Amino acid sequence: MMMVKTNTKHKKGARRWAFPLGLAIAVLAVIGAVTVIVAGVTAIRQAVENSRNYDEYNTLLTPVVMNDPDAFDDLTQADPEQLIDISIWSILRSDLSPDQYTYDDNGMVIPEADVTAEFRRLFGTEVEPQHATVEGYGYTFAYDATRQTYSIPLTGVVPTYTPRVVNAEERGDTIILTVGYIGGDQWAQDAEGNMVAPEPDKYMRVTLRVREDGYYISALQNTSAPETATTAAAPQTTAAETTTAVTTVPVTEAATAAPETTAAAQ
Repeated sequence: MMMVKTNTKHKKGARRWAFPLGLAIAVLAVIGAVTVIVAGVTAIRQAVENSRNYDEYNTLLTPVVMNDPDAFDDLTQADPEQLIDISIWSILRSDLSPDQYTYDDNGMVIPEADVTAEFRRLFGTEVEPQHATVEGYGYTFAYDATRQTYSIPLTGVVPTYTPRVVNAEERGDTIILTVGYIGGDQWAQDAEGNMVAPEPDKYMRVTLRVREDGYYISALQNTSAPETATTAAAPQTTAAETTTAVTTVPVTEAATAAPETTAAAQ
């Protein structure tokens, strides 16, 4: 009978390479899994950071968009009265203590110096504030040049718009925000009783200039609606959904819709 001699040396060689090859494949699989996990964690962290930034932008822009100011390509073209109006509302939306300002027969009294400081925080130093009486939608912030103060009446105001930042893009020393304007009187309730924000009536582009202590608003321009994917990816909370009505007392309760705001505590 003819005997066939097997090549045992070849088989031993194959087995010798099989283990390190399998180990290498396993290691690569682990590295791939770790890479995917790290990428996922990084994406989640970035999403959380974006959400945090969007909340910060929404808070900044709430007093800016609430009365729908005119667009401007730079601050020299902005309406000076509207900038003062925004600055005063920004003060009123901050966490004021009940005794921070005094009161007279016309309401709360805010010093001109405080309005100037808030103006520069919001709009930098490219232009100087022009202090004068502000005529708003159903309210008046009367300016007293002698006392250098503003009188804030006890007036209820429904914001025309609240902001929803849907995109932020950094370009050198600027941040370009795409902001949806949510109608203050268009909120609705779902079946569970939760307030649901409507789709934005329009979109504006806000340019922020970066400075050492943060950033300031340098332009407010008309823009077209972003693509659906961009809007869907952006956080859906707005300042109106997370804060209470504007008052001169500290905020303690969550709003359920675009609130009626008050120019002074009652």
